Amino acid sequence: MVQTQQPLIVLADGSTRTVGSQATKNNIMAAKLLSNVLITTLGPRGMDKMLINTIGDIKITNDGYTILKETEPDHPAAKMLVDLSKMQEEEFGDGTTTVVVLVGELLKQAEKLIDQGLPISTIVKGFEKAKQKTIEVLDDIAIDANKEELINIARTSMSGKGSFTNLDSMAENLVTILLNVAENGNIDKDMIKIRKIHGEGTADTEITESVSVDKNVLESEMPKDVKDAKICLLQYPIDARELQNSAKIILSNPGEYQEYLDKEAKMLEEEVQKLVDCGVNVLFNNKKISDLGQHYLTKAGILAAKRVKQGDLERLSKATGANIVNNIRELTPEDIGEAGHVYEKWVFENREYIFVEECKNKGTLNIMVHGSTKHITDQLEQAINDAIGAVSQAIKNNKAIPGGGASDIAAAKVLRKYANTFKDKRQLVIKAYADALEQLPLALAKNAGMDIIDVSTELIAAQEKSTNMGVNVIKREVRDMKEDHILESQISKKEMVDSCTEIAVEILRIDDVVASRPETPVGGDMPGTPNPYM
Repeated sequence: MVQTQQPLIVLADGSTRTVGSQATKNNIMAAKLLSNVLITTLGPRGMDKMLINTIGDIKITNDGYTILKETEPDHPAAKMLVDLSKMQEEEFGDGTTTVVVLVGELLKQAEKLIDQGLPISTIVKGFEKAKQKTIEVLDDIAIDANKEELINIARTSMSGKGSFTNLDSMAENLVTILLNVAENGNIDKDMIKIRKIHGEGTADTEITESVSVDKNVLESEMPKDVKDAKICLLQYPIDARELQNSAKIILSNPGEYQEYLDKEAKMLEEEVQKLVDCGVNVLFNNKKISDLGQHYLTKAGILAAKRVKQGDLERLSKATGANIVNNIRELTPEDIGEAGHVYEKWVFENREYIFVEECKNKGTLNIMVHGSTKHITDQLEQAINDAIGAVSQAIKNNKAIPGGGASDIAAAKVLRKYANTFKDKRQLVIKAYADALEQLPLALAKNAGMDIIDVSTELIAAQEKSTNMGVNVIKREVRDMKEDHILESQISKKEMVDSCTEIAVEILRIDDVVASRPETPVGGDMPGTPNPYM
């Protein structure tokens, strides 16, 4: 009697599995789709995307991470690219689109090689060799980045994002202050605050070394301008204490009620006197301050603001050296911070802010972005964030590289020669890596309306004379990027090449995708819903 073996079921009911070449192709397809979506946004001449969420809010942007975050792709390979773009946004500011496009181009080339019969292990080894050689080229073509080069990096990063009417002065002011607040080459991004003001032109955008607080001075009789400020930061209500657990006070006559009120007033007066005894003349409190409390603060000549946001309180703490105190009765002179100047200022129409300047500790940066509409201020905010990220990275090693795709073409040229040193199939892989790099400047040219065949031949010929030759998309010409002041951070580019290659390799290594059945929505299954993992 022949016994038949029962099939072993490992996956949960409803799960799906894709294996082998089909899994690889699906993953490559997802990455290519995202790359094709974002490639038209690349560069100063790139197009914007209009994003409409489920409640009808509209956002217009060309920032890669913003686009990916808003569209929320479901495919696991696509989510890997979203994470890559997020990392680029957080660490380097600029390049969130480029990383996705480069991964897409690398996987396009890998797909061609797979179709030619090359094993994935060979492609992976070739990509690793090509990456190492590309990073060497980026070291070879790097130039020292003094202040002028840093300004050019900032200008390059901001161009094409928004419509700054004073781009040159903005870049110069930004770099000047970043150099001033940097400590040992590092910039604390938590100490940088960008506020958006609608209703004025972009030329009114201000960059200052200060802390701004989105509040006004409580009382008109309080001082509005304080020099040599002694600052207290509180998380403590200056108000009558609320009774706990539904407790009640029973009063037998009106005199006892008045006595109760007098005791409350005395308590508030003592708390304000505690501030005075510690030398405080400026108070920022993120709790409430009663009318009676405001009266005593005014009488003491203290500039005060209430309901201050926690983030502003923490920036003030770092900038002024003040400790955030939770109980005013425990306040000591050692908890008090210092600043040379605190004042209230009308920023636009009826909007008031309190500014804290000449702080005890350097490192604070306040940026007031002005624009006529929310769309414009959003774009300018993104542009400034990108510039801060690019300049911050360049400050770390004081190195820059030519922009406009010049470094990509320079690396591709070296890779083609390097590939000929291999006698096996890695030669094909390294040349394919060079093809992927060349697509970046060609995408810039295409988005600028240039003929990519002419640009390709002209770039290759020009690179024989100088590795600074790239695509100036504003002038729509192949030009010397260093002379045109179009520069990038070298360290950002190196990290970009490294991380993009790692993600492309990681996606290629996946040969099995198991997707669990999604939870059944209320009301039962939704027939016809496609599996996002297939």
